[in-house]
Amino acid sequence: MVFSVLGPLRVAVHGNPVRLSAGKQRALLAALLLSANEPVPQDQLVGWVWDRARPHSPRAALHTCLTRLRHTLDQHAAGLSAVVRTCSAGYLIEAGPDQLDLLRFRRLAAHARQAAARRDPDSESAALRQALALWSVPILPEVRSEALRRDLVARVTEEWLLVRERAHALALARGRHDPLIAELRDLVRQFPFHEGFWRQLVLALYRSGRRVEALETYAELSARLRDETGMDPCPESRELHLAVLRGDPALAAAGAVPVPAARTGQTGTLPEKSGIEP
Repeated sequence: MVFSVLGPLRVAVHGNPVRLSAGKQRALLAALLLSANEPVPQDQLVGWVWDRARPHSPRAALHTCLTRLRHTLDQHAAGLSAVVRTCSAGYLIEAGPDQLDLLRFRRLAAHARQAAARRDPDSESAALRQALALWSVPILPEVRSEALRRDLVARVTEEWLLVRERAHALALARGRHDPLIAELRDLVRQFPFHEGFWRQLVLALYRSGRRVEALETYAELSARLRDETGMDPCPESRELHLAVLRGDPALAAAGAVPVPAARTGQTGTLPEKSGIEP
């Protein structure tokens, strides 16, 4: 059995799709897959599956939904429902990277971090490229639960943001700034408070000889943050702005592969496939 959550929710058995017709079954399966190999308490599952419309008998409703999900799985092959386990802490789905695309993504991201630690940018780029290729949009469009999207989809999207930003950093280090500009413009529209993408856009514009546009881009970020949050850009963004104003020669230097760093920002819109090869 193979599960996919980095796009539309899909289940396949020996290459044959499993059809989940009920919305609650899809939400339940999505919640368990996004928490793969981790027990999920019953009350938490009720909140994610029913969102604000909680049933009168939450645990009974959850049990019924889970029974129907197991029945649907067993209809395609006897014993498939065993992947959904009951434990003292709640329910969980057991899966490995070969069964679930999210776990494959995380394994590839781990390989990329290991390559970065040993300063092997070619291997890191290859792992990042493979990880990003697993994503498509929209992610889980059939799951309507706001609570699930806020708690689980947003968490997974944060992982994708780190990988995509790192891929951009490697591409910029290799002098591939021109192809990044259009993609980064789209990303700052989707994630307007994710300053890492704004900084990369400013740098890509500057390195493309578009200094005025780079300064205008920073001004747009600064105005948006002040208008919508009452805050200024973070110190790293302000330092980049000053370097662009000064025409700091260090900004033009490509070739030095950056060390992975923590990011700041927010999510709120689903990711798209990356067309950039780091």
